Parts: sequence; C-alpha cells; structure tokens
Amino acid sequence: MSGVIIRPADRADDAAILTLVRRTPQPGRMVLNFEREPAFFDGAEVTCEQPDVWVAQLPDGDEDVIAVFNIGYRRVFVNGEPRSIRYAHDLRIDPAWRGSLLLVRMFRKLRGILADGEWMQTVILSGNEASMSTVGSGRAGLPTYYPDGHIDTALLFAPLRQSRSDGLLVRRATTADLPLMQEMIDTLGPRRQYFPCYDLAALRDGGRYFRGMHIGDYWLAFEGARLVAMAGLWDQKPFKQTRVLRYPRGTEWLRHGYNVWGRLLGGVTLPPSGGVIDYRSVHTLLVRDDCPLRLQALLRPMVVQARSERAALVLAFFRGDPLAAALEGFRRQLLESEHFLVSYSGDPRPSLEPARLPYIEVARL
Repeated sequence: MSGVIIRPADRADDAAILTLVRRTPQPGRMVLNFEREPAFFDGAEVTCEQPDVWVAQLPDGDEDVIAVFNIGYRRVFVNGEPRSIRYAHDLRIDPAWRGSLLLVRMFRKLRGILADGEWMQTVILSGNEASMSTVGSGRAGLPTYYPDGHIDTALLFAPLRQSRSDGLLVRRATTADLPLMQEMIDTLGPRRQYFPCYDLAALRDGGRYFRGMHIGDYWLAFEGARLVAMAGLWDQKPFKQTRVLRYPRGTEWLRHGYNVWGRLLGGVTLPPSGGVIDYRSVHTLLVRDDCPLRLQALLRPMVVQARSERAALVLAFFRGDPLAAALEGFRRQLLESEHFLVSYSGDPRPSLEPARLPYIEVARL
C-alpha cells in the first residue's frame, strides 16, 4: 500500500479512468452505472467549471487506474454571494482494493489539498451502503460528513392531467430573450442556496461547461410581458450516460407496463437491464414566488417534447421545496439521495442562512 501513487490526472488518463468506471457501478436497490463515454473529462468539465481529478496507480509501470475522484470547483451562490465551492464526486475504487487502506490514503491526500476552513458538497444515492458506511465510519483521516438535506430526483414520463396555465404563455427561448433571462438569474439565483452563478453569454461562446447547451433548449413562461418561470432541457447523452444494470427486485415488470403505455402514446420507453436511460436534464430552473402551478405549466410542454424523443425528463428538488408540488401532475419515478457538506475544519452549516431554500442542479451531478 505504501507504494500507491496518488496524483493529479489529465486527459492522457482518460482511457484508463473509463476502464475503471465501467467496472464500478453504484450499488443500491436499482443498480446504476454513471458512465462518461467517450471521454471522462468531457463529463468532468460539465460537472465542474474547474475539474480537479485525481487517480491512484501502482508504481510498477502498470497503466491501470485503481481509483479516481474529482473535487473540482463550480461557482454557486452561498448566502447570496458568489463562491467557488468544491463538489466531491466520481469516487471509484477498483473492487479488488475495496476494504483496503487505499480510501484512507486518498482522504489523507485530500486533507493536504483542501485549504483551512474549506468545505465541499457531495451527494450520495440512498441505498449506496458502501458510501453511506464510509460517511459514518469515523475512521482516522476521514473528513466529517455533515447531513445537509434530502434530495428527490424525479424522472417524469407523462402528464397525468391538463395543468392550469392561468393565462401563462409558454414558449421556447430565442437569443433576444437572453437579457431578460440573465436578469432573472441575477435576481432570483442569489436567493437560493447553492444556485449556480451562470453567465448566459457562455451559450454563445460555446464554453466546455455548457457543452451541448443551446438557447433554443430553454423554455420560458410569461404572464403578459413578465417572465415568471424558466428552465432548460439538456441532452447530455453524448458525454454522460446512466446505465441500468439491474432494477429493484420485483419491479422489472413495471418497465414493461411503462413501455406498453409509451409505445401506444409515443412516449418514453425504459431500457432492459444493461441498457441506458434516455433522458433530458432540467437545468437553470427559476420560478417567481416559488409557485408550483407556474412550474407545472412550464414543465408540461417540456415533458411532451421529451416524450416525442422517447426520453424521460429528469429534475430534482431538496425535500421541502414548495416547487416539488408541481410533480404531482406527472407520471414519475423517484430516486432518493442525501446531500452532505464535507469538511476537516468543523461544521459549516451554522454559517449558512437557513431562510434561503437550497437548490440542486441535477445536470451538474
């Protein structure tokens, strides 16, 4: 173990990292593998504005990677102010090395990387017993994971009923809408804890953080001339995939029911075990007054669009978010996760203003 090398990674390590990712699915009731084909760093540059990827290898000349993790930065609003916060994710350890001291070695390396007082965000799927046991292990050298909310991720398949539009006009965005959209981000974004600091000018510049994102993929809801809700649909399948390796026991038959319904109505179909879920991620979600009826009206044509492409629409909320009530108008499947703040320097939660509702950008997980 003393000979293991833990070092920063770059694109030259892409192939070796992908090999590791393919053989390290996320355990749980539904066994998923979050893949990054065809290039790991394409996905890493979307998850974080500034990726910080590290790998572990043996020093014997073998190019295999036995572990990887990413602790990159993204700018989010914390207490209404822009801050660069690390997001700890994509931790993968070769099955042959699980239970060894490798994880402790990696966390010791992490302790030397983090600045004094620095904390990170991380999200762990409920049911991922391996990661959850690490959180509460108390092993020497590991940071403290402070629980900071439950997250419900929903795959929306179809509207259950006609939503009330109450005079809302919902349409796709155009370049002419960019100033109005940016004003909404600048006004409403800081009110949410962890909302991303977005400059929509990057959509025109084609930055890597916005890979594959286009202005026409945004949908806007208006009351008269007033923009009251906005969100984008992001097809990330060209660089990020969610593969279903196994459905929860006894629920495989539900997939067939969904697929029969989907084929009849032209909607989404769920893959067999081993297949990839085709979905569109909702991002940059803002609704004035946190009104679920406005969000429901906005989501309806977005779900219809996704259905026409035989894809599900995926979005997530922290539990307790009033906007989550909008999901009641759709046929859906839920996944549960836990959000943590990770630190070696004490509990950061008392410094956070509790009146600000937290936000999760599912497209950046």
